Amino acid sequence: MNTRKYVFHVVNWVSRTFFASRLSFAHVQAFIHNNSWRKLFNLVRVHWDVWRGNVEAGSKPYICILEVTNVCNLKCPFCLTGKGISGGREVRHMTFEEAKQVIDDVYDSIYLLQLYTWGEPLLNKDFLRIVEYAKTKNIYIMLSTNATAMTPSYCDRLIASGIDYITVAIDGGSDETYEKYRVGGNYTKVLSNVRALLERREAAGVTHPFVEWQFIVFRHNEHEVESTEAMAYEIGINKFTPLPAYTEDESWLPQGEKYREAVFNPERLKNCERPWTHLNVRADGGIASCCYEFAKKDDFGELREDRFAGIWNNAFFRESRKLIFQHRKKRKMDPSSLICHQCLETGVRPSYVEVEDVPEDQLNPRRKRKAAKAAATGLNIPVQVSVADAGESRRAG
Repeated sequence: MNTRKYVFHVVNWVSRTFFASRLSFAHVQAFIHNNSWRKLFNLVRVHWDVWRGNVEAGSKPYICILEVTNVCNLKCPFCLTGKGISGGREVRHMTFEEAKQVIDDVYDSIYLLQLYTWGEPLLNKDFLRIVEYAKTKNIYIMLSTNATAMTPSYCDRLIASGIDYITVAIDGGSDETYEKYRVGGNYTKVLSNVRALLERREAAGVTHPFVEWQFIVFRHNEHEVESTEAMAYEIGINKFTPLPAYTEDESWLPQGEKYREAVFNPERLKNCERPWTHLNVRADGGIASCCYEFAKKDDFGELREDRFAGIWNNAFFRESRKLIFQHRKKRKMDPSSLICHQCLETGVRPSYVEVEDVPEDQLNPRRKRKAAKAAATGLNIPVQVSVADAGESRRAG
């Protein structure tokens, strides 16, 4: 256990320091276990396109992010979904037929299928069916979940589905610390669900899914990082990952320097190859430029109107690739209204800004009702909303 613990300390440090937490253990496993000559050739061709700055990609993405839902049952205070903000998108679950269409279009090139972005995936009744279908296509499947819906009987079905990697997001080692951020969750229940998953995996005599415990570090839980890590490995967790938090209130910042970030501190842009390497499909069928893009108005395409082949080299993707190549070569970028331009120009990945008034189409129905009630009582409820340079959580894609 100690050896594994220290190995993953190094892995986490390398990922955070050199890859902005974008290279994960799941990426490595996917490459090793879900490869083929066709996928390998495509991978080489992708990076040839990146190196050459080809705006018309002759390759296909090798990572696909399917947001199977943008619905969540928790109300985390620094999450846009938790605040009831939709970014102008329909709040819904992706259907099996919609997911199948995407998988059929890209299965021959992708190693990794990430089934989460801005919602709780296990709330989608078609989730297991989507996983089972994708596994018939030699694809590595990754899930991030708050584990609230991961009941013991559901754990058996998860394991039987063949899912490869599950990240459980549990930010605390006690009821008090966990429930301060994961508003609406119950630590005792969630921990019981995770234990059930690990016990049933052992009883089934299998090594999948690989289970990672993600712990976002705030001031109120930083004293529990080490004890929670020890407990996590003791119960059978494969990897424990403490992460710096995105915060909007200084009182939430850790006091220790190891995981302390500035308030409203966005992630810094180290490099970008996503318009060549990734396909990001939102629950409403929108094709996002990358996993950091939140607002509907910034989408590059719409799968309800076109298929992958008609979107992958459209004007938006071509312009994005051109801007990235110009920036990499230290040339002046062409003027552009794409979300990518601001990201490249500032060196800051899309983030959140506070506004007094949120446009009506940025609110989901629950938030609209809350805002209407507040207005009726004379209350002012400031919210964080994604605008022109809208952003995404640290753990997405």
